[in-house]
Amino acid sequence: MSEVEATAEELVEVPEPAAALEPEPIAQQGEPEAEQELEPEPIAQQGEPEPEPEQSEAEQELEPAAKEADPQAPPGEAASPTVDGLTGGTIVSGAVKTKAAHEIELDLGGGRIGVISQRYWGDDPAADLTRECVLGEVVNAAVLVRQDHKGRIVLSRLWALQQIAWVGIARAAAANEAVTATITAVVKGGLSCDVGVRGFIPSSLIGVEPVENLQALVGREVQCKVVEADQVSGRLVLSRKAVVRAEQRKAAKAFLETMSAGDEHTGKVVDIQDFGAFVDIHGVRGLVHTTELGWKRVQHPSEVVSVGDEVQVRVKSVQKPKQRLNLTMKLTPDPLGQLEVGAVIAGRVTRLADFGAFVAVNDDIEGLVHITELAEYRVYHPEEVVLPGEEVWVKVLAVDRKRRRVDLSIAQAVAG
Repeated sequence: MSEVEATAEELVEVPEPAAALEPEPIAQQGEPEAEQELEPEPIAQQGEPEPEPEQSEAEQELEPAAKEADPQAPPGEAASPTVDGLTGGTIVSGAVKTKAAHEIELDLGGGRIGVISQRYWGDDPAADLTRECVLGEVVNAAVLVRQDHKGRIVLSRLWALQQIAWVGIARAAAANEAVTATITAVVKGGLSCDVGVRGFIPSSLIGVEPVENLQALVGREVQCKVVEADQVSGRLVLSRKAVVRAEQRKAAKAFLETMSAGDEHTGKVVDIQDFGAFVDIHGVRGLVHTTELGWKRVQHPSEVVSVGDEVQVRVKSVQKPKQRLNLTMKLTPDPLGQLEVGAVIAGRVTRLADFGAFVAVNDDIEGLVHITELAEYRVYHPEEVVLPGEEVWVKVLAVDRKRRRVDLSIAQAVAG
């Protein structure tokens, strides 16, 4: 008996016939001892009297019919027929012959008639089957290995759909492809979904960003990747996050192809490191080096930006083969270019050092007043002349744009 057969027999509950009718199940080769004790009965044709145990004509008619390949049967691991008939779990196809609210009959060919009750049609055990199909429609169903009081083969469409679904899931997992899932409910720890069988999407795998309103997803069809699939235990874990992330990467790669040096974009700071800040622009991550965060000297990126900040950046360079993007936040002209040597301007003392005082002449320019330029007389400590926060006049002595240095003098500014 194949793995699919064993699984199917464990999952599907075979309906018990009325005691007075005493139907007997069709024996299978290799069945458990409890089933082998039952005396097998041949499958009777509809409208024919049930044959006596010693007669084997029905068995002889059924055997070749069961072995015929059905071109309309779906792909799957259908069990092989035995000399006694169809093995449990075999998926067969038949045209709808008759239909009633509680059951439909299928013409399986070779004189065989199958029956599907409401219980084994779909998820709704009380469905009106006259509205579920039309005469002549081909329906796939799995054999339950028993016959009813009319000698018809008892079938389950629900079981067949589950088997086909598991085959599709296994193929998708092997090929790393997505499956379509319908969200059915919000459950503890995530979402319940339908992929032909019940699946589960953990909260951490629903999306790239946390989803606040999970209820809004109920009823929607989403694409998911298979994380874990175990048909024996019926466990199926899916990830919508993997599909969303793959789509984002694809879109980001396409967007990167359109980018070129000089383009300006609005991005979001997503990560900060000692050497700079990473900014996301429509899924493309670029690096703003510490030296490109602004015109003034920056010791650490956290002095300028924080994670989550929206910033305006310009593309410095694009390395498309390596998918690297270098950005800058220096969008205004270099303020050092506006400084003229010899000019006397106002500034504010920002900090003191043993060798002098630092003075900011605007938000982006900070220059050094060496201790020898603090006053016309000898100064031993900068605090003898100035204090942090004090407003002073300074004279521009030198501007080094390459080294980003400005030399200032208070003594010469005062002397005129």
